[in-house]
Amino acid sequence: MFYTWLILILPLLGFAGLSWFGDRIPKKLVGPVGCATVGGSFFFTLVALVHLLSMEAEERVGNVQTLYHWIQSGSFKLDLAILIDPLSIFMLLVITGVGLLIHIYSIGYMEKDPNIDTFFAYLNLFIFSMSLLVLAADFFFLIVGWAFVGLASYLLIGFWTEKKSAVFAARKAFVMNVIGDVGMVIAAFMIFENFGTIAYLDVFAQAPEKFLPNDDTMLLITLFLLVGAFAKSAQIPLHTWLPDAMEGPTPVSALIHAATMVTAGVYLVARCHVLYDLAPYTMMLVAAVGVVTALFAGSMGMVQYDIKRVIAYSTMSQLGYMFLAVGIGVYSVGMFHLMTHAFFKALLFLGAGSVIHSMNDEQDIRKMGGLKESMPITYYTFLIGTLALCGFPLTAGYFSKEAIIMSSWYADGSNPVFWALAIAGAGMTGFYAFRIFFYAFFGTCRTAEAHPHESPTIMTYPLLILAFFAIFAGFGAPLAHSFLAPVFGNVIPEHHTNVALEIVAVGVALSGIIVAAIFYGEGGKSEEKPDGLKQLLAPIQDVLFRKYYIDELYDVLIVQPVKKTGEFIWNTGEKKGIDFVVDQVGSQVKEVSHLLSIWQSGKVRVYALNMIAGAVFVLIFVVFL
Repeated sequence: MFYTWLILILPLLGFAGLSWFGDRIPKKLVGPVGCATVGGSFFFTLVALVHLLSMEAEERVGNVQTLYHWIQSGSFKLDLAILIDPLSIFMLLVITGVGLLIHIYSIGYMEKDPNIDTFFAYLNLFIFSMSLLVLAADFFFLIVGWAFVGLASYLLIGFWTEKKSAVFAARKAFVMNVIGDVGMVIAAFMIFENFGTIAYLDVFAQAPEKFLPNDDTMLLITLFLLVGAFAKSAQIPLHTWLPDAMEGPTPVSALIHAATMVTAGVYLVARCHVLYDLAPYTMMLVAAVGVVTALFAGSMGMVQYDIKRVIAYSTMSQLGYMFLAVGIGVYSVGMFHLMTHAFFKALLFLGAGSVIHSMNDEQDIRKMGGLKESMPITYYTFLIGTLALCGFPLTAGYFSKEAIIMSSWYADGSNPVFWALAIAGAGMTGFYAFRIFFYAFFGTCRTAEAHPHESPTIMTYPLLILAFFAIFAGFGAPLAHSFLAPVFGNVIPEHHTNVALEIVAVGVALSGIIVAAIFYGEGGKSEEKPDGLKQLLAPIQDVLFRKYYIDELYDVLIVQPVKKTGEFIWNTGEKKGIDFVVDQVGSQVKEVSHLLSIWQSGKVRVYALNMIAGAVFVLIFVVFL
């Protein structure tokens, strides 16, 4: 399977080529070149998938492809190697497959951008970085890929450098992710200290023999890994960067903040499941943070007006469901929701991009409306994505999301509180998802200067393909679970059937949809609520709209103290300390030089007098001393 290296090499070549020669080739060729490299990666991923399926189940794990032995120092060994197994190929199908559709969509969306070559170069860099993260055979290259993904995200979020809010959002995302990187590095050092290696297969083979469940060392390792996972996947309390990241181009939101990068945290927990199985306390924390984030993000999404921010909060919420799944030990269920989520969330983001493209870059849903007739393809595909997000029966989201909710009742790590919170989150999802749907597509257009129209074919084809998978991908659940089973100890999650629980889950989600239809079914006219109800909900709505004031809290507790400390150090340490010392050195040298300059008058009689005085001084010194 040595050809699998091409999955990494092709997008890297695309990045290098577009970076160096992108401004020298016709703009119309930039997009196809960027798409071709990702298409090649997707092709070789499919070849690897077929190759794995042709093997026996026990042969599918442990396929390490070593390019060369890089470093050998004492007991430390580091190979340039990748790991090909069902989990890495499963993730690559999402990264390269959905990534390819987003690349194609970007050809139309970014057509008029003068820096389209740079944009596609950054997209290729991101695909390479995410693929490296997934294919890494050890924690070192995992961290390298992790950092490169953060860099690519920074470049793409802040792509429109003339837009100050985008630059600030990119900086915020980078800083928050660096916090996670620090946790990852500490965990890697602890792993090497305790196992003598950082290679996945060696560490996972030794772990059950070296540590008992909830051993302090194992708890610390898994917690530090979790810092990285929570930062990358925007879980509480490291979540504040994700909504702001919507300042970047919409294809960036679809690629990074829906389908791939933000799911890296879920992948990390699944990849290190052997370690997390030895840390049940950490697992409970994973599940708890996940389900709380699902509820927390959903509540904020209910009152936002920026169409992309609502979908961003939805992403946070769905990532919370994934963490709930891996936290209660049903890893393949969480991974399956990761895949279906990539389809319907990328569909929603690209659909939102189609709407924004049609509305002259307007993102406020209060200024939209009546787009159903003028944008039929976007309308129907967005409806499909919305239904899948809500877990409507027989959509992809129904099969994956309901499996998580059901597992939160039956799985070994389940808890009735988790189930209840997950159900509440489902109701919120139905409300906020259809709130933006009704606002955008029903009623009448509330922007006079806008002339809504359907997006070009290059943008609608990816919508149709994603809509197909958003409907039918859920039927592949048994295949996905059996394919991933060798990675997770040949454990296929048990399918639980409880009609009452399913009715409750679906009923709550449908109730959210019905409430949204009652309030917003006429395209947002229901903003004119009865005064009493509006006054009653105003304080709650303000708290939710301001995102629970967490950004303000961070500003007071962290940002401002750091700024004040920096200003104090600058004024006291820098100006009155270091600068003063340096200035004084210069001043004293200048004074001494001035005194010495008296002896250098340029007059011969003065020099003669000095020589006589010097000679007399020497004689006195010799005779008397």
